[in-house]
Amino acid sequence: MTTEIVGRDTELAALEAFLRGPGGALVVRGDAGVGKSVLLDAAGGERRVLRAIGAEAESELAYAGLHQILYPLLPYAAGLDPATRATFDPIFGRGSDEAPSVLALGVAVLDLLALAAGTEPLLLVIDDAHWLDPQSVAVCTFIARRLAGHAVHLLAAVRSEIVSGWDTAGLPSLVVAPLAAPAAEQLLAAIAPELADTARDEILREAQGNPLALVELPRAALPSASSTPDNRLFGARIAALSPPVRAALLRAALDGLVAGGERGGSATGLPTSAKPSTAAC
Repeated sequence: MTTEIVGRDTELAALEAFLRGPGGALVVRGDAGVGKSVLLDAAGGERRVLRAIGAEAESELAYAGLHQILYPLLPYAAGLDPATRATFDPIFGRGSDEAPSVLALGVAVLDLLALAAGTEPLLLVIDDAHWLDPQSVAVCTFIARRLAGHAVHLLAAVRSEIVSGWDTAGLPSLVVAPLAAPAAEQLLAAIAPELADTARDEILREAQGNPLALVELPRAALPSASSTPDNRLFGARIAALSPPVRAALLRAALDGLVAGGERGGSATGLPTSAKPSTAAC
C-alpha cells in the first residue's frame, strides 16, 4: 500500500492491518472531501479489486447498487447450482419480478464471492456507499457481517452527514478526520507553493483541514486564475446539504462579506461579493 498521502499514516496503517487480517468488512467514514476515496484507492494497491460507486440518481432504484456489484462477477455464476443462479435473475431483469429475500440473496452473493475469490484474496470497494439503494445496502451489510472465513474484504466509504443503513449495520468503522494543521500546511505548500502568506493563511483557515478544499480553493486565489472565481467549486456539495445547514453556511458567508467589506477585501484577493454566491450554490 502506498504511503505517499499527506497526513494519513494512521489511516493507511489501519487499512493495511485490516487487509492483512481474515476476511471482513470496514466502513470508512468522514465528511465530504476529507479523502475517503483517496484512501480506498491506496488500499487497492496491487490487489484484485472489485469496485462499485453509489450514485444519488440511482438511490431509489431497487437493487441498482447490487446490480453494479454483481455484474462483473457473472462469469463465475456458471459454477453455482441452478437454484442459486436463479436467485440473481430478478436483479438482472430475468425470470420472476418478485425479488428474493435478503437472506436468500445474501447467501447467494456470498457463494458467488467465494467462487470469484478462489485462493486469491478479493477486495470489494464500495465508494459513496451511502447512496446505494436500501435493498442493496441490506444485502451488502448482510454479507459484510459474514465474510469471516472467506478470502474477501469489503471497504465501504460513507459520508458522516448522510444517514444510511450502514450506520446501524454493526460493522467496524475507520473515521477519517480533517487533516491536522501541519499536514494541511504541507499539502497546501505542495499544491500551491506560489501562494502569498496572507492567502495561504486564509485558505488554511477556510479549509479547516479538508483536503479537497485545500486543493480547490487555491485555484481562485492564484493570480493566474480567472478574474471571476468559479463559484461552482462546491456548488454540488452544498446543494446536497440540508436546508438548515445551507442556511447556516449562507449566514457564515454573509458574515465573511461584512467582515471583508470592513477590511476592504479578502486576503485571498477574491472580491468579497463572490462569497454569498458560492454559499448559495
